[in-house]
Amino acid sequence: MKGKKTAIFIGLVLTLLFGGSVYLTVMKFNEVKNQYRSIAPTLDNYSTAEILFLAFERTRTAVYKTENPNAFLISKSVFDSKLLILRNKYNYSGTFYYEPDFISALSNIEKQSADLGALYNPENPSSTKAMLLSKMDEMQPALIDLQQIIYRIQIKNFERVKKIISDNSMSAETTALASICLLFLLMIVLWMHISKLKAAIKGKNIFISAIYHEMSGSIQKIQLACDMIDPQEGMLATQKYLAKISFHSNKLFQQTKEILEFSKIEIGNVGLNLTTFRLNEIIESSMSLFNETTNKLEFHVNLPETLIRTDKQKLISIIHNLIDNSNKNTSNGLIDARLRLTDRILMIRVSDNGCGFDMRKLKSLYKPFNQGAESETRQGLGLGLTIVNSYIKTMSGSIKAHSEIGKGTTFTLRIPVSRVS
Repeated sequence: MKGKKTAIFIGLVLTLLFGGSVYLTVMKFNEVKNQYRSIAPTLDNYSTAEILFLAFERTRTAVYKTENPNAFLISKSVFDSKLLILRNKYNYSGTFYYEPDFISALSNIEKQSADLGALYNPENPSSTKAMLLSKMDEMQPALIDLQQIIYRIQIKNFERVKKIISDNSMSAETTALASICLLFLLMIVLWMHISKLKAAIKGKNIFISAIYHEMSGSIQKIQLACDMIDPQEGMLATQKYLAKISFHSNKLFQQTKEILEFSKIEIGNVGLNLTTFRLNEIIESSMSLFNETTNKLEFHVNLPETLIRTDKQKLISIIHNLIDNSNKNTSNGLIDARLRLTDRILMIRVSDNGCGFDMRKLKSLYKPFNQGAESETRQGLGLGLTIVNSYIKTMSGSIKAHSEIGKGTTFTLRIPVSRVS
């Protein structure tokens, strides 16, 4: 249950990070786009100096056209309109040419342009030609100063815009790469969970098949035993068949109980029900399914009359499942179960001389629907060791397994208990 919550939490975190990364990427691209849109209407700012100087030179040329009195006035009005446009670009803070040096130089040119206009005599252009050309020569250095200020402002604004676009482009690139990486991680996590889901479905299908095989086998034996009972044959024969019926009935009960225990583990509904009892009380219950077997079971318990306090049913289930596991993987062998009580620890050791398993497959030993770590497992639902491992964790204990192929397996458990005096 904890693993599922962790997986869901990781999935949610990755999804949120991916969503945030995509959002930041879109925002950064929008900032670049908006910055470009803000540049587009002011692109003419970068040609202002050339246009102003061109208007000034055309005004100078118009001075020589004395045969056309209106030529100078028209060119001069065009030049003045360019100056007015520049002044309008200085209206408020944040405009393109908002700098004190610029307005000072522009005011100087405007004053000189007004003086130039006062010198012109439209009735006799020739008489003012020399004065106009002289005045325009005086104006040219101031105009060059203004042009240099405009160039400096243009370079400064260009660098600022370039930095904004560069920063946002780099941020957009970073967040885009992060989005791709997170998407890749999400795909890996999704693929892992799909693989786990497929394995779980396959395992449950095997589990259903095992349930059918185990239960149908027991039911068939019960039916066969019932059919074979004949009161006329005598009590010994009847008791033999009744013993078989009792054994397989208990086996069906234990298997359905095992399924119920696993379902509780799956939904996280596992808690401790503490009771006080003697150690020898759990031996008979733990051996309830060890009747029909070719294996020999030896039980060793120190201090059997000692009272302890722990979850009795879980302890019975742990011992029973370990013995049952050894019984399934041992043929004509010995199963040795030992319980040793120290001050606050109950030591449980169950060993056999059965087929054993490869220790490299230890991680898969406690997985559900896994009928042993070896393919030679003889029978069962594949839930016993999963239940044992879950109960050991619930009881704050530990479990260790050691095995050699062909020599047998030993499980060693340590479970904290309260000793009642």
